[in-house]
Amino acid sequence: MIVLQRTLMTVLLVSFMALSSQAASFEKYFLKLVKFEGKGYGINQEIWGKKVFSKEEAFRIHKQHYWNKYHGNLFKSQEVAEVFIDQLINAGEGKECVNIKAFEAVIGVSQDGKLTKEDVQIANSFIQCEYIVNPYTNYRLHYYTSRKNFKKYPGWTIRAKAFSIFSEDNNMLADYLVLPDMLIGKEPEEDLEESGAEIASKVD
Repeated sequence: MIVLQRTLMTVLLVSFMALSSQAASFEKYFLKLVKFEGKGYGINQEIWGKKVFSKEEAFRIHKQHYWNKYHGNLFKSQEVAEVFIDQLINAGEGKECVNIKAFEAVIGVSQDGKLTKEDVQIANSFIQCEYIVNPYTNYRLHYYTSRKNFKKYPGWTIRAKAFSIFSEDNNMLADYLVLPDMLIGKEPEEDLEESGAEIASKVD
């Protein structure tokens, strides 16, 4: 009986570890995030307070208010979770949640600007993550280059491109652009950005 119980516990532990290993990791992403953000760790002082934030404080804020809020741990693909949530950290949801709607457009779900756990399951059903990552990367580039002041901030496009997936011969896989319905047939608009006050109002 004791041997059986130990065997069952071992099976459960191995199963749990296998499931855990399939989940995207905020800890892995945070190492990349702090390199992009540098000093200040990407914490918007207009929202979080005008003070010097420690690395530990930045870790908690980004994990709770971005990674957890947008179901980061439910993504099976580290690459998919990162390319999506990094856009939200760097640019916010955007006017009318355009940055979420763009991701919904890529994965082929209803574009309501509210990414659900069910939507994440759809993303997880993609056999090759580059069919999400690269089209969304191209959307990010479209978003940034449509800003009037994008030339002043070359780091925006460098950051977006850093999430691209390439083949062994250095070709970008699934290299196409998917736009959300709200942008199709429209000229790029400066007012897709949110003000600090609008972003702050969404913080819970």
